[in-house]
Amino acid sequence: MMRRPLSWGVAIPALVTLLLSGCSNFDTTSAYPNAQAGSVKNYRFPDVPVPAGLSLVPGESFILETPDTHAGQLVYTGFTNFQSVVRFYRQKMPNHGWQLLSSIERGEAALTYEKPGWSAVVFIRTSYFQTRVSINIGPKGTNVEQDIPQKR
Repeated sequence: MMRRPLSWGVAIPALVTLLLSGCSNFDTTSAYPNAQAGSVKNYRFPDVPVPAGLSLVPGESFILETPDTHAGQLVYTGFTNFQSVVRFYRQKMPNHGWQLLSSIERGEAALTYEKPGWSAVVFIRTSYFQTRVSINIGPKGTNVEQDIPQKR
């Protein structure tokens, strides 16, 4: 009796089912053990939009808060198209009061924005088949010359 080879139409769905059921055992606990559900959204700036499909990378992101300032670096990654992410920031940042000061694009993109009292630089690049967005945001510095008493 001749054995019939296993059909790919059966093998591939079985393999996918096996892999997906194995993924359910991954630890999905928060990187912030004291964080309550829903508090992760506070880990970003409300006036800096983030495209759908990108997820925060907590281990590479930080926010510095003091009574006088709020600054940080937020890193997001996801399987989104590089050019669509660049277009997203060019279109959406002005809707949140940001003015584009400069843009450098050559395989990567660096978009510099400002609004009264604030500056933000959005770096966008493709890395390991993912789009990586790094947003550096903080208060805009004052002019050092204005702070130095002038000799008369």
